[in-house]
Amino acid sequence: MSLKNVLVLSLFLGSLATAAGAQEKSRLGALGEKVLAIMTAPDKKLDSAYVLQSPLKWVVGTEGKTIRLGADLTSDITIHNFVGDNAEIITGTMKTGLQNQPYWKWGLAAGYGSVRLGYGVQLGKKKGDRNSYLSFGVGGSSYGARIRYYKVHQCPVGTLVLDGQPPVNLASDYKGEMRNLALDAFYAFNRRRFVYNAVYSGRSLQRRSAGSWLVSAKYLQGDFSLNDKDPIWERLKDLRRYTTQQVSLGGGYSFNWVLLHRAPRDPKTAGGRRNLTLNATAMPMFSLYNHIQTEQNMPEGLLKVRYKGQPAFSPTLRGGLCYTGGRVNVILRAEYERFSFQGVDTEVSEEKDHLRTKVRTAGVFYGMEVEATVNVRF
Repeated sequence: MSLKNVLVLSLFLGSLATAAGAQEKSRLGALGEKVLAIMTAPDKKLDSAYVLQSPLKWVVGTEGKTIRLGADLTSDITIHNFVGDNAEIITGTMKTGLQNQPYWKWGLAAGYGSVRLGYGVQLGKKKGDRNSYLSFGVGGSSYGARIRYYKVHQCPVGTLVLDGQPPVNLASDYKGEMRNLALDAFYAFNRRRFVYNAVYSGRSLQRRSAGSWLVSAKYLQGDFSLNDKDPIWERLKDLRRYTTQQVSLGGGYSFNWVLLHRAPRDPKTAGGRRNLTLNATAMPMFSLYNHIQTEQNMPEGLLKVRYKGQPAFSPTLRGGLCYTGGRVNVILRAEYERFSFQGVDTEVSEEKDHLRTKVRTAGVFYGMEVEATVNVRF
């Protein structure tokens, strides 16, 4: 092939690559535009006499919150100690708890349209002891979903009482690490006159008081690891980790009380608008999938035991107050979540020690939050 033909072929292939790249960028650009259009599109089904949709798409904010996470568990234990043909039966109770002291976190958040991302850390702590959280949320006028991740350092407490033996104190001064991942979503049936996120994000304004029935779903995954320097390991036979999983379904009712509303002077900039709205929400839910797993160091390796729970009542209560003045939102929010655990008998055999242990565990996991947020929209 002559040099001239090589140059012509190279130019031809280069033009094809350039055209393909431009076409791919065009496709990605078109896809991005569609995604942004979906994120910011106004809801045409909303009744404008009840809800005012904001023309401002971007939001940045600062938020401070105090969080308390905890668990209280009671395990009824029956131990069969086989000696020859005879079995000695030992019964007892172990109570364990995890509860952090309320602490204040400060964070930043940003969002566009219906999407919001936030991150915060505990103030005044050394880096290794800081508690932190990460949140991501998406919501429209009639639906919403959020993901929350918390990392908390706290000390375990508890007692172990077996028949004929003195109580064993399980309290510790060594902080373990608790990690919580929570996902929840809801749908509001009154999508014409009620906007749940009018109080909790301030993107839309509730012009007249209204309420709605809700349907909701929630997933919780918790993980607590003992400090590997903690002498409590010896008292718990090297128990090193608890994990829990719950899936809950339910519904409830939410209501927005409009205490003050003044329409904006300029609908395009939201200048001059004033609004004060109070929300109260109750969502009774039932945990349909409910499990606890423990991990224990044994001479032959890591022993994992899974405790299955029965369906249990798990309510969520939430309240909030939102003041909007022009481009600024000031939001106060309080929330309480409770997950109940009612376990069934779980048998753990230790053939080497001729022991057979049966455990039934029950208890609650709970979380409380109080949050203050200041948003600026543009």
